[in-house]
Amino acid sequence: MKSYGLVLAGGGGKGAYQIGAWKAMREMAISFEAIAGVSIGSINGALIASDDYEKAVSMWNNISVDKGVNITSALPDPENLFSTKNWGVLFKEFMKNKGFDASPAKQFIGEYISEEKVRKSNIPLAIVTVQLTPEITPLELFTSDIPEGQLIDYLMASADIPLANNIGPEGEKKFLDGGAYDNTPVTLLKRNGYNRLVVVDIANIKGLNHDLDFRNSEIVYIRPYSIDDLGASFDFDSATIARRIEMGYLDTKKAFSLLLGKIYHFEPSVFRAMVKSYGAKAVEQLEELAYALKIPNDCVYSQVRFLTELKIAFEAKREEEKAGMEEKETEKENKYISFFKLFSKQKSENDFQEAIAILDNIVL
Repeated sequence: MKSYGLVLAGGGGKGAYQIGAWKAMREMAISFEAIAGVSIGSINGALIASDDYEKAVSMWNNISVDKGVNITSALPDPENLFSTKNWGVLFKEFMKNKGFDASPAKQFIGEYISEEKVRKSNIPLAIVTVQLTPEITPLELFTSDIPEGQLIDYLMASADIPLANNIGPEGEKKFLDGGAYDNTPVTLLKRNGYNRLVVVDIANIKGLNHDLDFRNSEIVYIRPYSIDDLGASFDFDSATIARRIEMGYLDTKKAFSLLLGKIYHFEPSVFRAMVKSYGAKAVEQLEELAYALKIPNDCVYSQVRFLTELKIAFEAKREEEKAGMEEKETEKENKYISFFKLFSKQKSENDFQEAIAILDNIVL
C-alpha cells in the first residue's frame, strides 16, 4: 500500500470518526509520511504518530464531559456539554469563574499521549492553533517547533474548549482553537512537500485561512454523507462515540473502494448488481429515500436487507400519512403520499418514482 500525508480536521467529539478511519487504514496497511491535525485532530494525530491505536480506542471509550472541564454544579445533560439543558448551569459557572476550568482535559489527554513517543516517531506531526497575546498570530507548528515538555499544552491550545481557562503553554487563556484559522490544513502539508494525502474531514467549519486546494494532488477525501450524522461536537454519549467510530471505519473503506454506495455501504458486487438490476438513478433514489426515512447508515447492507428495511419503513410512512390525509385528496396523491414532504420544498414525488415503483413491486 502507498504512504500518505494525513490531514485530520477539528470537530470535538466527532473526532471519534477519525479513529474509525484509522482502524480501516491499519487493516489496509496504509502508512503515513506526515500528519497535520487541528483541535481534536491534533490529539488524534499525536496518537497516530506514536502508533498508539489501543490507547486511542481506550481514550475514546473513556472520554466524558467531566474529564474535559471542571463544572462544580451537576449538569442536567452530563453527556453533552453545550446542550440547551445545561445553559443555566454553564452561565452561572462562567459568571462565577470567568470561564470554565479545562485543567481536567490536559490531565486526561496526558494519560494517553506520550510526548516522548511522539517526538521519537518517524512521522512528523504538525498542529494548528492561534496565539492571542501579545497579538493575534496563527501558528502552524511541527513537533520540532514545540519546546520540550510542552507538547500536551500545545495540543490543548490547538483544541481550545470555548470559554475555557487553564489551556495552553502558559496555563492561561492565550490561545484560540486552531480551527478558527484552518480547520482542515491541507495546504500545511502540501507546502512541506506532501502531495499525496488522506483527508479526514468532520466539520462544516473551515476557518478564515482555509484553502482546500486539491489541484495536481492525489487526494483521498473521507467525510460523512452529512456532518449532522455525527451529532453535536460536545456530545460524548458512549453509544454516539461507538457509532462515529463505525461510520469512520465504513466511510474509509468506501473511500478506498472496498465498499460502495452514495449514502449507505454495500459490498462492491452487491452495489453493482443493484445498479445492473434497477439502474444507477433508481439506486440513488432508493438510498435517498432510505436516508429520509432515517434508516441507519452505519453498517454494511446486503441487497435483501436494505430493500426489506426500506420497504417496511416506506409502508409505515405511507400508512402514517394516509391516516392524516383529508378525504378530498385524490387517489394519486394517496399513492405517493406526498412523499416529497420528507425532502426540501424543491422535491416532489415525481423525483422518486423509480424507487417507489421498485418498492411497490417488492412482496415481503
